[in-house]
Amino acid sequence: MRLRYHRIDSWPALAWLARCRRGSDVVDVSHGPRVELAPEWFCEAVWDGCYEDGDFDRTDIVFGSGGHVRGRVVTFVSSGATVDRLQAFESGDDVWVSNSLPCLLAASNSRLDPAYPHYFRDFSSICLGLLRYAPLLTTSGGGGATRLIYFHNVTWDGTRLQQAPKPMPVRDFSSFERYRGFLETSLQRLGENLSAPARRQRFRLLGTISSGYDSPTIATLARSAGLRDVISFDRSREEESDSGQEIASRLGLRVTVVPRDGWQAARLAEVPFIAADAKGEDVYFKSAEASLRGSVLLTGFHGDKIWGKYTTALSPDLVRGDQSGLSLTEYRLHAGFLHCPVPFMGVRQIRDVNRLSRSAALSRWDVPGDYTRPICRRIVEEAGVPRELFGTSKKAASVLFFYGSSFLTPAALAEYLPWLEANAVRTPRRGRAVLAGVARAARYVEDVAQSTGRINVVARAARYIAGRAEREPLFRWVFPWAAERAQAAYATA
Repeated sequence: MRLRYHRIDSWPALAWLARCRRGSDVVDVSHGPRVELAPEWFCEAVWDGCYEDGDFDRTDIVFGSGGHVRGRVVTFVSSGATVDRLQAFESGDDVWVSNSLPCLLAASNSRLDPAYPHYFRDFSSICLGLLRYAPLLTTSGGGGATRLIYFHNVTWDGTRLQQAPKPMPVRDFSSFERYRGFLETSLQRLGENLSAPARRQRFRLLGTISSGYDSPTIATLARSAGLRDVISFDRSREEESDSGQEIASRLGLRVTVVPRDGWQAARLAEVPFIAADAKGEDVYFKSAEASLRGSVLLTGFHGDKIWGKYTTALSPDLVRGDQSGLSLTEYRLHAGFLHCPVPFMGVRQIRDVNRLSRSAALSRWDVPGDYTRPICRRIVEEAGVPRELFGTSKKAASVLFFYGSSFLTPAALAEYLPWLEANAVRTPRRGRAVLAGVARAARYVEDVAQSTGRINVVARAARYIAGRAEREPLFRWVFPWAAERAQAAYATA
């Protein structure tokens, strides 16, 4: 089996598409200008090993994607985190695999069903874990089905494409010191890999910093791996300050504060984010594009589960609390950066990590309430950051397009509405005034419950009703529009 490369400079820098044909020993790989190439492998990835060896198919500490030929088999490697994925399509004797869904759709002449209303539900199913997510994407017009592959790899032997599990080493997380050592050592190995002289395009580490738990923890650990710069968004979704500047100063890191809403100045900024996961909540990262380019972005996605003391989903199945981070999977190919959510390192041993969080050895760093992450608190406090500077309240910067108040920008809406009409999508007729009245009534019930101190099932139901009433009814069809719009970047696919 051998690889044959075709560079397409007009493509997003890190995008690639492999075309396989049954009975052929050649795999044609079309790729953007910053994909790394070798005779037996290609990648847009960083991993915990020697870059020159190209053994990213032999580790679970890998972020990005690629392909590696060994003998008569090509292994296509997915990220060791569920904030990225591969997608594959089979039709007759042709098989395509890509790190970009819009690219795959363009190459295979597949079309999403514009009338299908449940793409958001299907993509969010990855939160249920690797054994329960919806692996097939609904399309119209017949042909094959698009498969979504998270975390695991897939192999091609010239005849058959099949899923292959990643290596699953058992690591010693019996003490805080051993677990912390594993994280620091893994980050140091990534740091060596991303800056290897043999790379055509070297990367640099870039962290994030906020007043929460996860980003200060990662920033603290990554300093020994070469982290010097972090970005911080100026405020949270609730309009509260969340910059983390003082924490960065205490850690000796340079911080660039980015306006959370700066993405709105870029035309159709929503498109690659929504086209990735039918939600698009990470669109605020667009504001930091100048800093992101050429970086390995270290984030804390999934830190709520791996480091939260009260996590109950302790199987190695990667059950998540939400799909945050996933909408970066298409955008990062355009912006030219790799995404490394550090909490996924060693994630399949979440039960061992949670045992540490609940241990007597970490009790000194366990604070009252549900929002407690003793492992994080110990790491950051021992670095000299005072307790009161971080982890005091839960905040979020995500953009929720499914609410009417934060739906598409005017420029995007101007393209989306004619698309709905052209595709004859029948949108429901829902009275906005009625919905607004329901929302007001629900908030009144909740306010009464708050003021009387009786937070009961009625108040929770009221909160749910208010949230549903604020939902934007046009949101359910926005994914096929965005995916179709995003295919323009792959016109030669």
